[in-house]
Amino acid sequence: MGPEPGEAREETPRERIQRLVAGGQMPRAAVEQAERLWQERLRHGITLPNGEQVWITLDDLYQVIVDSRIWRQPERIERAIAHVFEIRRSHSGRRQAFSRWTEGTKALLASIILEPGNRLWSLHLIDAKRMRRYTRRGGEIIRRQSERS
Repeated sequence: MGPEPGEAREETPRERIQRLVAGGQMPRAAVEQAERLWQERLRHGITLPNGEQVWITLDDLYQVIVDSRIWRQPERIERAIAHVFEIRRSHSGRRQAFSRWTEGTKALLASIILEPGNRLWSLHLIDAKRMRRYTRRGGEIIRRQSERS
């Protein structure tokens, strides 16, 4: 069912990407690179360190590449999921995962929200201050992996 007359319809992830490309805020080449990565490696799922699969639809990809730090290097999606070290319960049956990995000499952190059924909902690169805030906030720890694992 569509919106009532006079109501705005929510923009889909694909429409948002199209709008950003049309407005010059995101290069078409970056979207095409991310779509190729999805086609070749992400659409069949990415394995978490605990063996669970995270599923990524094309709309999920469009949702996370809005962040320029992701569309410039979309392989960060795969890296972030592969380097999850902690998973906590979140609201609405979702789970929040935290990830840490290194690119060159730089350590990167990410917060990942997983829908029930292990579908990717969001992925954000975060700083150490935000990581501490999230972990202080609570949420039952479901899984924690030592950082040496």
